[in-house]
Amino acid sequence: MLYLLQTLPGLAPLTWREVEQKIQFESNRPAPRQIGMRGVPARNDVIICDHQGSPRPLLALRTIEDVFVVASRGFNIAPDERGLRQIYAATRNEATVKPALEVWQRLNAGKRSGTFRVVARMVGKHNFHRHELGRAVTDAIRDGWPGRWQAVKEEADLEVWATLFERELIVAIRLSDSSLRMRGKIAHLPASLRPALAAAMVMLTQPAEDDIFLDPMAGVGTLLLERAAAGPFTALYGGDISPAAVTAMQANLRGIRGQIEVRRWNAEKLPLPDASVTKVAVNLPFGTQIGEGEDLNELYRDVLRQIARVLKPGGRLVTLVADQQLLDRARAQAAPVLRATARHRVLVLGHRATICEHIRVPGPVPPPQPPTPPEDDDWE
Repeated sequence: MLYLLQTLPGLAPLTWREVEQKIQFESNRPAPRQIGMRGVPARNDVIICDHQGSPRPLLALRTIEDVFVVASRGFNIAPDERGLRQIYAATRNEATVKPALEVWQRLNAGKRSGTFRVVARMVGKHNFHRHELGRAVTDAIRDGWPGRWQAVKEEADLEVWATLFERELIVAIRLSDSSLRMRGKIAHLPASLRPALAAAMVMLTQPAEDDIFLDPMAGVGTLLLERAAAGPFTALYGGDISPAAVTAMQANLRGIRGQIEVRRWNAEKLPLPDASVTKVAVNLPFGTQIGEGEDLNELYRDVLRQIARVLKPGGRLVTLVADQQLLDRARAQAAPVLRATARHRVLVLGHRATICEHIRVPGPVPPPQPPTPPEDDDWE
């Protein structure tokens, strides 16, 4: 059976890494096999995979935002009105639609009919509009799919996503719902990380039972939540300079078992002992919503110096930044013991960003450098 795993732009390679780590070969079931990757520019990465058995292991992945079962595919779709007829015919293909519907029905208490809505997307140039694609798919479902289905605009029992990637059509039934994207997070503030992105960052820290995990600029605690979901840990530390963020973090982490410490602090002066944590993940300010008007270079230097101080040699640091070069300069100036190992390009709310991996190598952390004094004639 073919499935679609949908995630944030740039995350598909990391999502497939998670698939390979978590869904492995069993005696009665092969491991998932990747068929290909597609992209909806500025919106989503999509992985097409062949998976045997229940879709529940796919729904349990942390770096995804949606899971779909493929109902039909069409190839060599003409870019003109002939393409709409081809889309209609491909969507009515009962040989593939019936087993896909059965997967959806097993997850929905055997429901066999009801309301449906179509989400239409197009990538590339075509001589027809997106709403025409949606209408062709809607007509095919109403006319030819097993059961009795009534089209609605909102709050449907069945949600069908039809995406035309240039000349390739994929019609898929959504198995997940909106709760998968937020993972039960209670409180949210502007610039909060999406859970799928936070999960990818946590995965790159290589979670282990002896982790003493720190997010020094934790916001509402998304990275801490994802680390808790990744498996056993020794301790979680999180803090933020914003009282509202700390309050939201405390609400979001309520119910997580284990040693968890949430405090209000300034990440440029962490109240933690030297070499006291083993893993760090942090979403550094982009200079757009958070940190605008600040000297980001100075902020990055001070925060990285503190991270290098509290991180044990051999520990791992994963950062998310908008300006990788700014990060590299700050690291070279203030924390050369943080050695960069890998980078992953992503898109965050329309902004280009980079996930950067680092290892803390042995060595002392350089002391803060005094600011350069102004020229004599600038003194007041």
